Amino acid sequence: MAYSGGVDSTLLLYAACEALGKENVFVFRGKSDLISHQEAVDAVAMLRELGISSKRIFEISLHPLHWPEFVVNSNERCYFCKKRMYQSFQRKQEALHASWLLDGSNVDDLKSNRPGFRAIHELDVKTPLLDAALNKEEIRSLAKGFHFSNHDKLSNSCLATRLPEGTRIEKEFLELVEKCEDFLLARNFSGCRVRPNGTNVVLELCGTDAMQGLNPAMRVEIIHFFESLGFARVLVDLKPRI
Repeated sequence: MAYSGGVDSTLLLYAACEALGKENVFVFRGKSDLISHQEAVDAVAMLRELGISSKRIFEISLHPLHWPEFVVNSNERCYFCKKRMYQSFQRKQEALHASWLLDGSNVDDLKSNRPGFRAIHELDVKTPLLDAALNKEEIRSLAKGFHFSNHDKLSNSCLATRLPEGTRIEKEFLELVEKCEDFLLARNFSGCRVRPNGTNVVLELCGTDAMQGLNPAMRVEIIHFFESLGFARVLVDLKPRI
């Protein structure tokens, strides 16, 4: 199954292992410049928490910055990425003689435009959480009941999603976004997102972090940091991440 480290894929992995036995489940993780170091570390830690043997885990190296249709950053970016990634997973799946590739999509994923979901459908990837009509709130509730440490982890997406559509995706931009988000994470802004837009940068914070961002000393530290990176203005999205 495809594993991101988020609560959806964690619940799906747990359910698959309970139903089939851990010895009959393979875990595929994409490894690329699109995934921050912290996200990768958290995913590995969660696999350890679930007791998944390293012999059942396969990291698949991906090179999205070499995919011409992806780096142009059109509104189909996620479709191209998801299709290439899951095709790579399916090649490994077939080599291992595994029956199906599983994905952790849920019913809430149908409420917004998600080009990547089209790739999932085209490749006949199975979506058990969606088939069970589970939404995000229900998944979090189940994960909390099973005492998963990531039950309240905010949904995340790859670093490329922080760039405005039409801005060419380059490694330096991805590294900049990661550096900015690591700065905020180190100051306990959990689940933050940083979106560079020309000379401005927009910060998306959780509701619980909004007051911390208004602290005078913290505000000055944030402004100085982003100005040191060349941004003229630091803006905060008033709609909190949930």
